[in-house]
Amino acid sequence: MYTLVLQSISLLIRRLLVALICLSLAACNLQDRTTGSAGSEPTEAPSGPPTIQIASPNEGAEYVIGEEILVSVLAADSIGVTRVQLFVDNQIVRTVSSESLQGNLELSAILNYVPQRADLGTTTLRALAYRLAVVSEPDEITVVVRESPAQVIATPIQQSNVPFIPNDGVCRALVNVGGLNFRTGPSTGFQIITVLGSGTLAPITGRNSEHSWWRLNVDNRAGWVSGDFTTEYGDCSRVLVVAG
Repeated sequence: MYTLVLQSISLLIRRLLVALICLSLAACNLQDRTTGSAGSEPTEAPSGPPTIQIASPNEGAEYVIGEEILVSVLAADSIGVTRVQLFVDNQIVRTVSSESLQGNLELSAILNYVPQRADLGTTTLRALAYRLAVVSEPDEITVVVRESPAQVIATPIQQSNVPFIPNDGVCRALVNVGGLNFRTGPSTGFQIITVLGSGTLAPITGRNSEHSWWRLNVDNRAGWVSGDFTTEYGDCSRVLVVAG
């Protein structure tokens, strides 16, 4: 009789232990599901559309037909600015994209535009920033386009965020977008040396065979940038293909 009682108690204890283990595993699984569910939610939410500001030129600056206007802008967004655009009297004249597919929280850019005879007189320059399809409110200024230098009343002041581009024929690249990767070779697979700011102007010392990447000399360092994010000046017809 005593043996039967002991066996019954032992069986009961084993069943209780099994039940406790099952409850413990169920609780762990529930916690895992809860944690995973919370982690899949976005950690950031857009706090409105992007913003953009034209830093230069100044309102009312005067230019001549055929004289390039460099428009410096600064855009920002809580998720990432993917591109900026420059409009002249409601016509798109220049688009500059971020090198990052996700965009940049802050994106500085230089958008170039050469006024033509149709732009004589007061012309409106309008800039917009985008987060994919989400567009900012525009920022705009007016400039005056003259037919000849003799008609210019006020010479535009050279802004610190826009470089002076010498007219000496030397082949140079102007970096149009801030945060451009300066790499050890001509593709995104190469190591990043540093990042270049918008407005960086550097001599072009070589190119790849597809004419899509430039080798630059920046602060006595050789490196490569994608030509999609630069504007070329000078005589670049003699730039040689070089190994990356």
